[in-house]
Amino acid sequence: MNEAVIIRWPDHLDDLDAKEIISHGSEKMVIKGVQYGSEGPWAAYEWIVPTTFAVTVTGLFFKSFLEEAGKDAYQIVKVLLKEYITKRWEIKTRMVAATASPNKLSKSYDQSFSISLKARLHTRILVNVMISEKVENEEMGDMLEGMFHVLELLYKDCQQQMNEETIDTNIRPEEVYLIANLEKREWDILTPKQMSEKYKS
Repeated sequence: MNEAVIIRWPDHLDDLDAKEIISHGSEKMVIKGVQYGSEGPWAAYEWIVPTTFAVTVTGLFFKSFLEEAGKDAYQIVKVLLKEYITKRWEIKTRMVAATASPNKLSKSYDQSFSISLKARLHTRILVNVMISEKVENEEMGDMLEGMFHVLELLYKDCQQQMNEETIDTNIRPEEVYLIANLEKREWDILTPKQMSEKYKS
């Protein structure tokens, strides 16, 4: 995996904001756009179903944050990503349960179906960042800045424990979830089991 950032959006949309971010890519920071067609129904927990728009950042993105030569590019792209996530979060999407199983959806699930972020920080870890529907508009910028700060710390910790230059995509990573705790104004890291317990109907 040589991409630092991957942005995914539906193929029936001309996503000019995504294309603007992609235009800031370079040999040292590869930014890729992926358009997808209709995927049909899903039989999975809400937090596993792909959101309409999705941003993936990899360890290569955070590597540029640590290198003097890449710091400026990192900051520019980070600002653009925060703006992109905020705009897509403002688009409200809902999920509809199948007629045969109307009670399958969690009644307490409060994360966006429109936008999410995945951070493949290391060969062995993938962080699924869920964007809360309950955050106030004026707090969105600070919340996303805090998100990037947590991911930067996690990336540095991964590199200290097991330094690597590239991610081996043939190895399935351990997945965790990053959820905004709006009361404490911090981010919580949850396992898949904890997500199930948090949002069970």
